[in-house]
Amino acid sequence: PPLLHYGTIGFGLWVEGEDSIGIEVINPWELIPIPIDVAVPSDVRGLIRVRYVPKDYIQGLSITPSKKSKTWKGMDDIKVPFGDLPADVTSKFQGIASLTHTGGGFYIRSGQSQVETQWKGRHTKTDKSQMDVTLLVEVWTETSDGYLAEYLIFAGSYSKLNQLYRHDHSQSKYYMPVKIARDVTVGGFYGRSFVDQLIPLNTEAEYSLSSLFQTISDFELYGLQMWPASLGTPPEAHRGRDGVKRITYEPDYSTPDLKPFSIMPAKLTKPQIEGAMVAGSLMDKLANQPTEMLKGGAPGRVDSASGLGFLYETSGIPLTPTAKNVAEAVSGIYRSMLGICRDIWPAKKVVSISNLDDSLAGIAYDMETGDISLARNAIPSPDEVNINVASEVPISKEQQKMELKEALKDGILTLDEYSFKVREMGLTSPVGNETAWQNYRRAKLENLALFGDGEKPGKVIVSERDMHLIHQSVLSAFMARPEFYAASPAVRDKFTEHFDEHNVGLGILPEGMESMEDAAELEMEPPQGEIPQ
Repeated sequence: PPLLHYGTIGFGLWVEGEDSIGIEVINPWELIPIPIDVAVPSDVRGLIRVRYVPKDYIQGLSITPSKKSKTWKGMDDIKVPFGDLPADVTSKFQGIASLTHTGGGFYIRSGQSQVETQWKGRHTKTDKSQMDVTLLVEVWTETSDGYLAEYLIFAGSYSKLNQLYRHDHSQSKYYMPVKIARDVTVGGFYGRSFVDQLIPLNTEAEYSLSSLFQTISDFELYGLQMWPASLGTPPEAHRGRDGVKRITYEPDYSTPDLKPFSIMPAKLTKPQIEGAMVAGSLMDKLANQPTEMLKGGAPGRVDSASGLGFLYETSGIPLTPTAKNVAEAVSGIYRSMLGICRDIWPAKKVVSISNLDDSLAGIAYDMETGDISLARNAIPSPDEVNINVASEVPISKEQQKMELKEALKDGILTLDEYSFKVREMGLTSPVGNETAWQNYRRAKLENLALFGDGEKPGKVIVSERDMHLIHQSVLSAFMARPEFYAASPAVRDKFTEHFDEHNVGLGILPEGMESMEDAAELEMEPPQGEIPQ
């Protein structure tokens, strides 16, 4: 909603520690570009974030000086009741507002505020209903190739800011921890909002409809009364509030018996109706939404996945620019998050993964705990991987169901593969064979455990209750991948041995090995050259 209301939002990387990393949404009035006047967003070489936050929050940051430091002495702050606004703020658009992390208060700073002199010192330190709030200014500068150059923190007031932190990151390739998303890019730093384009048209449409209703209530009720000017009636008398519309006219003096006469009511509503319809159609176009489709006016039935996909793609076209901007900003934040994790996560960091498949080959996976360890696996650099949003437009679950059903009907998928895909994609189609699905999941995890780090193989156990054909299908697909051939010979030999174990479970013996029946028959035959007694 803030993106559609204001046209611009920021995404900020929120890091509290190795176990607490997230993404924060930043309102546009907190953001100032560097330089201040840019022609296009690509000219921005830094960002400033300005907001009011509790003083305790700043003092609690690990990178700011301790509470006993002299830096905090003489710092300007104001006392604000929890959840209240400064007394002289009458509109939330007068100043700077911020959703603070501590206390849940919503604070707004007016440009003409005298809160410092009005409230400072009025309450004692033991008053728990008050909190000290100060201005927090964060500055990020950017290198010529798009990396973070410098990060600074200031606190205080507009007239006096104290520097609390400064660090030069230009020697390390860190991505910017703040990214900007815009709804409609119109030049400059800030984008144009979706709502902003509709306000003028909506106002004109309201005026047109107001005129329409007034015409219906007045003219169609009373009509017009033609009043001769020769009667000498003063103009003030014509401006009565009786609802009658009078038109003064100069009569033909040769006509006897001059007197007022009325023109019967007539309908004059068409211009106002046309004006309202034009405004409504323009608002639909500015909204970039297929009106007929959203109203259920799409003709015909949709009985195929391709037809449903076409409708979804058509309805998603207007969302493409906004979705592209959001995807670029979010992927940039995740890229910055990956770079931070390389530094703050220790080598023995253990991460729990709930939805594994063998596309993560190369991780150190523990079959007993279900965790992966980073002790033997370095986190890749953000420059080494491609980070992007999987889908920039809404995904139709019904279309996915129809595609899978068509693939099953055409023989592209087997019944087992169909049930596996339905579960993997989170669809609600009724499928059975839970035993096969659990064997499929375990086969994927066994591939990870057996592959290990690609150098030293792991260990898995084959059970006689396994569905060996499903295990072999998963194994064959994995053994055809490039990662398998890049592994050490010991790992490859272990996979081949594991595959043969499932063959034994199916009754298929290794090449050159006699079956149990043939071996028993040979044992019963006497040795050649001997005559049985």
